[in-house]
Amino acid sequence: MRVSLGVATNIDIKEINLPTSLTHAYLVPLSDFHVGDINFDEKKLQGYIDWILANDNAYAILNGDILNTATKESVSDCYTGLRPQEELEKAVKLLLPIKDRILASVSGNHCRRVYKSVGIDFSKLLADRLGCYYAGDEAYLKIKVGAGINGKPIVYTLYATHGHQGGRSVGAKVNAIAKLANTCMADLYCYSHIHTLTAHVDLYLVPDIRTNKMNEIKRTFVSSGAFLKRGGYAVTHGYPASKLGSPRIRLSGSVRDVHVSL
Repeated sequence: MRVSLGVATNIDIKEINLPTSLTHAYLVPLSDFHVGDINFDEKKLQGYIDWILANDNAYAILNGDILNTATKESVSDCYTGLRPQEELEKAVKLLLPIKDRILASVSGNHCRRVYKSVGIDFSKLLADRLGCYYAGDEAYLKIKVGAGINGKPIVYTLYATHGHQGGRSVGAKVNAIAKLANTCMADLYCYSHIHTLTAHVDLYLVPDIRTNKMNEIKRTFVSSGAFLKRGGYAVTHGYPASKLGSPRIRLSGSVRDVHVSL
């Protein structure tokens, strides 16, 4: 009798082949610009875009809420700032210089509420305008970079989603990120939505039935931060200020190692 160990899911794995000549690659998860909001810090974002352009081994993923797309039903103020079409044009103009460095784009809750109301996916429109891979609500990437001692590329798996759950305390935010491990196995998990820069690592024990040993698998969890200065509903709801920006994730091209700088 044959026993099935599992079935395929509807999550597609996108394979990314970075140059084998790289000793390491940088991955910058960019999210929560909220272009169109009057508190969007364009200067801060431009600094990251310039850094990616200045480094040939730097790449990015867009992890949701790039546009603000406020509606009358949302907590965001729809009477100030840009209109959705203007937001889209501005985001395209900002990101066009790094369009070839964007490995994937994921939707966020702000654009999702517009889709729910009128059936227009602004996240997909942005990805189409930039010509980058649009993954929808979640992305699973297989990233190959450099060459190890056997001459083959080092392979990393990455799961990215914008998220929907948060909390005001640091513990609640970290717990929201850690819950991604319940979705799938990956070397690296990227979360957003909570507007907080943070990262942590755990070790997951996996049995090796060939050697009868338990192998330690390192998993890295990252929150991608935001580019929205404190104001508007953040003030009226009593949210504290947080450090703006994105983490820089270093993927080694010679040995399997993930390092995060905040």
